[in-house]
Amino acid sequence: MPASDPAPSSRPGFFGFALHYAFRSLGRNPRRTLLTVTTVALSAVVTIVASRYSTALMSLWREGATNTGLAHAQIHTQGYLRQPDGLSLAQTIVGGGPLERSLAGDPFVTALSPRLKFEGIISAKDKTVYFLGIGVDPKRELEVSPSLFNPGNPEGHDQGTFLSGTEKEAATIGMGLAETLNLHLGDEATLVTQTVTGAVNGIDIVIRGIVDVPLPSFSRRLVYVNLEHARRLLRLPNRYTELAVRVTDPAELPAWIDAHSQAAAAEKLELAGWWQIDPVIPKVERIWHSAVGLISTLLFLSAALSVLNIIFMTVAERTVEIGTLMAIGARARDIRRLFALEAALIGLVGGCLGVLGGNAVVLAMNLVGMPIASPFSSGTYVVRPTMSLMINIAVLVGAVVVCMLASIPPSRKASSVDPTQAFRGQIT
Repeated sequence: MPASDPAPSSRPGFFGFALHYAFRSLGRNPRRTLLTVTTVALSAVVTIVASRYSTALMSLWREGATNTGLAHAQIHTQGYLRQPDGLSLAQTIVGGGPLERSLAGDPFVTALSPRLKFEGIISAKDKTVYFLGIGVDPKRELEVSPSLFNPGNPEGHDQGTFLSGTEKEAATIGMGLAETLNLHLGDEATLVTQTVTGAVNGIDIVIRGIVDVPLPSFSRRLVYVNLEHARRLLRLPNRYTELAVRVTDPAELPAWIDAHSQAAAAEKLELAGWWQIDPVIPKVERIWHSAVGLISTLLFLSAALSVLNIIFMTVAERTVEIGTLMAIGARARDIRRLFALEAALIGLVGGCLGVLGGNAVVLAMNLVGMPIASPFSSGTYVVRPTMSLMINIAVLVGAVVVCMLASIPPSRKASSVDPTQAFRGQIT
């Protein structure tokens, strides 16, 4: 070829020739090609299904936690979450403050629930144990935590009613505590605690509800009482220890918290999101996604090894063809591009099949639902994964890129061949 002639890769129609050559090469050994494409497709299917299931599961976990007491956000006095157990006047908030009034009129906020947390001992039927008490307004608490108490759930174990707006002595206790003290609906018990001034005070309660809490250590200690009853017990009129907040769109919660943190700080209060109050959930989420990422990486590595093997075999079988192409003017980079395009086709076909198969599985899981025992309350949750365009694009692009990278070693070997040796069927 004269020195002034352009390289084949720069001539019009070269890409069409290379594409035709790649398709023809893949069709020479359909069984081997099918095996390699299937490996790529299975890697894509597992990646999509595992990714969408883990995302749906973590979303359900976050929703379950915020709907059973954690709430979307909480307001406390500064340093409250870092202080040891116990209750002091400095840890309480005066009801009806400027921030509370502002949030009550915020359209982004759907519900607010003041809580008064305390601790002490509960006595019933000649038994006395330690308890953790939470004084709440029944109606407002269930607006903030709609899944906290569900006695109508056929798969759950909640019993009775969640407190009462009229009966101040009503209480709801954990199932573990009910079993420890042998308490049933309608039984009476006595709560004894220390007030913020150091005095000892006690009140009588009537068990109106029993809530099934999966965490045994919490279930054996939990007592919900009416907020006003708790205030009378602790002698803290119009005060609470935290304000639970529920919002319309949890996805916008971080920005909303940033916008209101300064107003909270002006009142010497802290506004914290659920992930700051319970950092275990985001940590587990990162671990879970890392595990899914590791599995997907290993699967695509397996696919890459299959592609690497098939391209090496292709190079070994086509020594004469490679020599002929180089003899008529093909450059080393042209040879590399031919085999890279062949690998890209494997990745594209396998990736497309994997995306279709993976989304079919995700759609079936969404329609059927995957039941899982609730870690926050009685009963079960149903995980319903959804499809994601971004995940599909990422998996498809990843399959093509991985296959092209796998073709680099064999294509380099093919591009370094001496045409005279290739005509004799030798590649070193």
